[in-house]
Amino acid sequence: MKSRKLVLSIILLIAFTLSLAACGQDQGTGTDKGSESKGTIAVLNYVSSAPYFACGEEKAIQAGKDAGYDVIYTGTPEVDTPKFISLIQDMIQKDVKALCVASGDSTSVVPVLKEAREKGIKVVSWDLDVAEEGRDLYAGIMDLAELGVPMVEEMVKTIGDEGEFAIITGVLTNEFLQARINRILEYIEEKYPKLECVAVEGMDEDPEKCFAVAQNIIAAYPNIKAIMSNVSTGMGPIGKAIEQEGMIGKIYVTGQSTPNLAKPVFESGAAESAVLWDPGDWAAFAVKAAINLVEGADMPQGKVNIEGFPDATREGDLLYFWKTLVFTKDNVDDFDF
Repeated sequence: MKSRKLVLSIILLIAFTLSLAACGQDQGTGTDKGSESKGTIAVLNYVSSAPYFACGEEKAIQAGKDAGYDVIYTGTPEVDTPKFISLIQDMIQKDVKALCVASGDSTSVVPVLKEAREKGIKVVSWDLDVAEEGRDLYAGIMDLAELGVPMVEEMVKTIGDEGEFAIITGVLTNEFLQARINRILEYIEEKYPKLECVAVEGMDEDPEKCFAVAQNIIAAYPNIKAIMSNVSTGMGPIGKAIEQEGMIGKIYVTGQSTPNLAKPVFESGAAESAVLWDPGDWAAFAVKAAINLVEGADMPQGKVNIEGFPDATREGDLLYFWKTLVFTKDNVDDFDF
């Protein structure tokens, strides 16, 4: 009798364990329970500790799920190109169908991405682009250099059309961030010649470094009126530096920010507006573009059919979905990312 009870207990335990395992496999994969996955799309970013990238996960996974694909959403915790390359190699070994890559380094990752393409893996770059030989398509909002135009216009609304300002960017060696800086300076020269950029500094996506750089700029340029953030992670630390130095109302932080990171600087008065986009939409757009490549869907030049993105266009190997946002203290609570 005891033997039968023991056998029954073991059978129940095994059944329970298998049930838990099945549930565990279903979590976070992106496909519905009981449905067969068409494959895996890996979405990688170069600084996963940044809230900007973290908030893209849900929509990226949902975009894959809607089309029957699993999505791995991950990245390196901090800017570290060798580790990022190793992460890409890991994804190649997992035999993913496509890579959606946001890389802080536009050139060093190209050899490993070419390796992925040689193995039949589709490669889509998003957020910051990589050199074109490393990917099939770039999925973007617009030419990212052109985002500098609304950034300048919002700064002018805040400080007027004359005076000194500085720019704090992400990785100084990233050619695409530099292209936007060049566009900012070009646009200012054309339209607002009385504005003068006195410094361009890098923060390497490190909030503490950004804070210190902002303090140094404030100390070095007593007549400065604004510090523009060229990346979404910079506005908060710059605003804190302005507040700590007692310069609220005298110096403003402008440029890019997520709404949640912008709220404290709106509240302190260090900023009046911020320019960005929905990074979740961007991640989803990249996933859908990758799936179209995997499935061989037609993506013609000009207007292109990307589900959920009615304004999407294709220009060569560049896909754009044309949607930016301006946050202010009056609308910032309408967003949560």
